Amino acid sequence: MQGRTHLAIGLGIGVVASVSQSPEVMPVILVATGIASLAPDLDGNNLLNKHVTKTAKLIKKRGIFIGVALMALALYTFFFDVNFLSFLDGKWFTQQNKLLLFGLGAIIIGLSVKNLETLKNILMTIMSLFLLYYAFTDELWWLVMLAIYLGGAGWFSHRGTTHTIWALAYWWYMSYLLQVSTGVSSLAIISTLAYLSHIVGDMLTKKGVKFLYPLTKKVFRIRF
Repeated sequence: MQGRTHLAIGLGIGVVASVSQSPEVMPVILVATGIASLAPDLDGNNLLNKHVTKTAKLIKKRGIFIGVALMALALYTFFFDVNFLSFLDGKWFTQQNKLLLFGLGAIIIGLSVKNLETLKNILMTIMSLFLLYYAFTDELWWLVMLAIYLGGAGWFSHRGTTHTIWALAYWWYMSYLLQVSTGVSSLAIISTLAYLSHIVGDMLTKKGVKFLYPLTKKVFRIRF
């Protein structure tokens, strides 16, 4: 099933659920159900991580050039004067910053030689680490769980762990914590239904999903 179809179903669940809620909480419900309906496919490429995938493609294409340029600049500023570079502040080039610049260039080169899927997963993990720092700082435990999900989902096989009952339970508890944080009643069940709609939608396809993996490798399909 296509990502836009999953999203449409998830938003539909959100709209129906919003009927019994006050108007001001409708955006929260729609965002929650929209993300939930797409989240299982974060184990691959979908609408939620498409910009990260584009960034990974850019690094693959330009990374070696950019990395070599940064390392060359770091080496040059280490051995020579940079006063002729009028657009730069020579005071910025401390010994520490020169090493950081050289290290950044080396990291970019290292990333650029990874395959696209691995690079995308690394970028998602890096992003989740920043999100984790913010979440821990503000004690937003639902956001801690979301950050862990975002950083970890891509490392599993497609239609694997994120399409199981265990992931569904994880999403319910995370949504419950969000419900407590926002005060939006029934948000946990609404968001979980949107997540479940994605799994059920994939059960309608020929490939199906291994809903109870790793307890069993049985593929669950819904046929008419």
